[in-house]
Amino acid sequence: MAILGKIREKSIVLILVIGMALFAFVISGVFDGAGTMSQEPVAIVGDEEVNIEQFSRRVDAVERNTGMSNVQAVNTVWDQVVIEYSFNQLQEELGLAVGRGHVENFIANSPGFRQDSRFQNALGEFDVVAFTDFINDSKRNNPEVYRQWQLQEESIQSSISKQLYTTMIRAGIYHTAFDGKAIHALENDKISLSYVKVPYSSVPDSLVTITDRDIKKYINTHSTDFEVEESRAIRYVVFDETASVEDNLAIENELKKLLEPQVIFNEVSGSEETLASFSQTDNVKEFIAEYSEVPYSDTYQTKAQLGTYANTLFELKEGEVFGPYKDGSQFKLSRMMDVDRGGSAKARHILFAYAGSQSSSGEVTRTKAEARKEAYRVLRLVRAKGADFAELARTYSDGPSKNRGGDLGFFRRGDMVEAFNDYAFAKPIGSTGVVETDFGFHIIEVQEKEDVVLVASVVKKIVPSETTSNEVFRTATEFEIDSKKNGFISAAESYGYDPRSAANLSLMEESIPGLSAQRTIVKWAFEKETKVNDIKRFDLMGGGYVVAELTDVTAAGTESVEGAQNRVRPILLQDKKYELLVSKYGSSATLATLAEDYGQTISTSSAINAAAGSIAGAGTEPFVVGSGFSIQMNETSALIQGKQGVFVLEVDLFEEATPLRSYEGYSSLLSEEVVNRLRPLIDEVIRDQYEVVDNRFDYF
Repeated sequence: MAILGKIREKSIVLILVIGMALFAFVISGVFDGAGTMSQEPVAIVGDEEVNIEQFSRRVDAVERNTGMSNVQAVNTVWDQVVIEYSFNQLQEELGLAVGRGHVENFIANSPGFRQDSRFQNALGEFDVVAFTDFINDSKRNNPEVYRQWQLQEESIQSSISKQLYTTMIRAGIYHTAFDGKAIHALENDKISLSYVKVPYSSVPDSLVTITDRDIKKYINTHSTDFEVEESRAIRYVVFDETASVEDNLAIENELKKLLEPQVIFNEVSGSEETLASFSQTDNVKEFIAEYSEVPYSDTYQTKAQLGTYANTLFELKEGEVFGPYKDGSQFKLSRMMDVDRGGSAKARHILFAYAGSQSSSGEVTRTKAEARKEAYRVLRLVRAKGADFAELARTYSDGPSKNRGGDLGFFRRGDMVEAFNDYAFAKPIGSTGVVETDFGFHIIEVQEKEDVVLVASVVKKIVPSETTSNEVFRTATEFEIDSKKNGFISAAESYGYDPRSAANLSLMEESIPGLSAQRTIVKWAFEKETKVNDIKRFDLMGGGYVVAELTDVTAAGTESVEGAQNRVRPILLQDKKYELLVSKYGSSATLATLAEDYGQTISTSSAINAAAGSIAGAGTEPFVVGSGFSIQMNETSALIQGKQGVFVLEVDLFEEATPLRSYEGYSSLLSEEVVNRLRPLIDEVIRDQYEVVDNRFDYF
């Protein structure tokens, strides 16, 4: 009792201590960003902050609507948000404004709005007053519809703004007649050449030396081509958690027991009871609910849908049982419930809708009598010798299947409306006829029929036993401990594992080669606390474990000599070999000497134009071709460095293009080509005008 008294006396102190501890925990989360109360923006674009709650809602919507993974959706929304916030600021700076007139004009010219009968006048034309009245009425009486319109209006305004901006860019691009004349000459002036090409491979690599200093100098000179993002590299060993042979056998034996009646002791009645086998039971649904990991399905299936054992299953008599058998990642025990001969049919149709028929569009104006008459007229065309049903469907059908030639594929008995269903399953293959439904009049052609069966299955998923799972966990844990103690590679060798590697993992990546989506591993690799050679074990989403080691940390900036050398070395080899030939021949190289010294032939190529940039027998060599147009006839060029080798040229013939009275067409075409090249780059140009702070890693 004395102890209880002491506790009561100290209870207020305990409460205060616990409360202070909880408060400290919450407050620490606020300051270190780890708690839920952190309000750091997910991004800062220029002067605008992107709120995490708003960003997350958009991510959730993308995940729901597209089936993307969380990180895929995050990256998709990120790209959208950055360009939106950048453009909004640019729009404000430029004074671009979208008024009511812009929106009304957009709507009036949009087929979706223009063809909506709610927004049409008595003449069937779009009426902006009717549309405005609809929006005002929605604002008062249907807030959800009005909210949807507000979102759509924002999207329309954004689209119009982008169009206005693009128009401004287009207006600033202009080419003169001089530009047009230059393009005309580029495409139509022609030369004929004699040349010798010395392939780079003809000059031994041993004659030139590439040093790390050379590579470093090249990287510095072309630094923009070698900018790299922050990245990580890991190596890892996978410990798959899969069912053993013993696990498979145990699952199979569990199903085998269901083939025979089972005697059990009923504790309630105090006596033994005999449970019916799978083939004997009168209540298959209840039996499956008791013993199967997959619920009973009353769906009829074709042979193609039943898989590997389809032929065996189709031969079962009603009530007969087959199994246990392995079907992919499951063991099954299957019982034949019913066979429906010809229970699946394939057909195609041509639909003739009429005004007022179900799902008919506002464009359908024919009466019911006219639709019936037209259906029988086209039926005669269908039955004519050599008729193409698919083409007739594309021409006459009002149904959504018209673009597929009226093809409806296979459907089960009862899937279609009653009249359509009765015709398809009652008539023999090849029959054609007219059937009336609420959708209109159908010309139906019955193409194929096949049997379907109803099979009930007790299913057991093939999963590792607890013993197997424990063994995998033990092995992975031992490997983790050993690799931390003796080194990752040493441990892998002693256990007989072959580690895999993953390089260039980016900050917002989630997939690792061979592992699929493993965001937790990427997050760990980028955490500040994680150092090179740190090792950690991770749970795999689908079961099993990964033990990973961080092997490299690459900071954002310019690529290292080691990382870039495979790209730079071939370029420098060509440059050095060209310089070697220049030092050897100077300006005295001729076609004959070059051909003789390197075992090449003197070749010719005729009617070459600069725009194409190709030489017969040498491939695409734009710089070499361009050099050829600067050489006087019958003169020998200096050595020219090409893509595939070093060239010496002689111009045998120059054909100047016939002058035009006007080069306006070429000038306009050149402007259009420039605009088309710029169009995909507009978003990038807008985005690059504003500094972007990326805090995605803190949240995802």
